Amino acid sequence: MPKQRFRVVKSNDPTAVFDDLDALREAMPAVATKRTRSAETFARFPHERALALRGRIRANAWVILIELDRQIFKSRGRNPVRLTNHRLRELGITRWAKQRHLRRLEAVGVIRVETEERKWTLVTHLWFPVQT
Repeated sequence: MPKQRFRVVKSNDPTAVFDDLDALREAMPAVATKRTRSAETFARFPHERALALRGRIRANAWVILIELDRQIFKSRGRNPVRLTNHRLRELGITRWAKQRHLRRLEAVGVIRVETEERKWTLVTHLWFPVQT
């Protein structure tokens, strides 16, 4: 006896829509194309921790936090990062304001600061894993 093959039989039964795969593909709604990649970067903050800082730090300290996040992102997760006066000057923060706000951020437990006199400031962001 020869081996029998499976045959799909088309019927008018509405539940038999799965029998005709071509018709099923045509009936499916068009899938949106892949989302275009944004050229902008975004800050990644834990919301609860960020909200807990409300009223404890000022606007320039937030600018420093966002810059730290950007540097960690650009260096592919390397934490700690060097925070230079040159970059903060571009953002409108003087070196004295930088030191004042870094001390305040360290006091509230967001960062840890290591300073080498006349060289650089090494900042570890405590919300992100340390990765050298």
